[in-house]
Amino acid sequence: MRAKLLKEFHLNSTVEISEGKYKLEETAGPEYETIGMLGSNCLVDDIEIICKANELCNRYGLDTISTGSAISFCMEAYEKGLVTKEDTDGLKMEWGNGDALLEMIKKIANKQDLGKLLGEGLVKASKEIGGNSCEFAIHVKGLDFPAHDPRGKVSVALGYATSNRGACHLQAFTHDFEDGAALPDLGYKETLDRFEIKGKARFVVDFQHLMSMLDSLHCCKFIIFGGMTVEPLTKVLNLVTGWDFSKEDFLKTGERIFNLKRLYNVREGISRKDDTLPPRILTHPRGGGAGNNLPCLNKMLNKYYKIRGWNEFGIPTKETLNRLELEEYIK
Repeated sequence: MRAKLLKEFHLNSTVEISEGKYKLEETAGPEYETIGMLGSNCLVDDIEIICKANELCNRYGLDTISTGSAISFCMEAYEKGLVTKEDTDGLKMEWGNGDALLEMIKKIANKQDLGKLLGEGLVKASKEIGGNSCEFAIHVKGLDFPAHDPRGKVSVALGYATSNRGACHLQAFTHDFEDGAALPDLGYKETLDRFEIKGKARFVVDFQHLMSMLDSLHCCKFIIFGGMTVEPLTKVLNLVTGWDFSKEDFLKTGERIFNLKRLYNVREGISRKDDTLPPRILTHPRGGGAGNNLPCLNKMLNKYYKIRGWNEFGIPTKETLNRLELEEYIK
């Protein structure tokens, strides 16, 4: 193995490949999402290829999650005969074909051949490719799934479905709290059972409010693992601004932010019909660590809307907008 880890810090690493066709000078190493989406999701198991793919995406300014999702979608379309070598300028887009992965990254960046369509996103690509490709276009509201499967942690299912920007693992960021972590000053003293749906609606709502505040404060969400949770963040906010926010004020502001985003989406036609997951995630058990679990999304969604004070279509009610001092948005 010529791929060498040169430096490693918390959440940061650099790598070098000393020789061969994937030779790289010292550069940023691939992180979890990159390895998951450009590696496992495409059945590419060569770390040198993944390092090279990561470097290409960095240089081209491509998101590694969406790029990996688009290319794995293309590989499945190729497997099913919906995409051929004529569409890809001769590339065999077979599962695990690392060289084809690298070439398709270049095509996406340069808008060449099928790469141009893939660069437009899964929704447009699946519509143009046709067939049953919409069945394996794995997205919510047009945003690709990251490397966190909702079948393994049910709060992730509800978080993806209700996220204002689509399948984003950072809008609720609950996955680690179904996998060993706890957050006592948000009311979660112990890790929750990842397959249990009871309590998950409130769980997701609470975390969405906290994450809305972290976004607004321009804070990395990993700071919560260093102790910067609700109460310390409230204290820091008060010290910086001279305000006198309570913990409740802090979280209510996060709630207002989340509802404002939802109101924007409602204006654009978003409703319950869009708060869903792809059929593959809702109906196809995957086994392994997920234990053949399928998320009971609608049960959680009904409870979620009730907690939020939204109607059955997922639209904030007048009472909710009044409570959040958002009366000007009442229609």
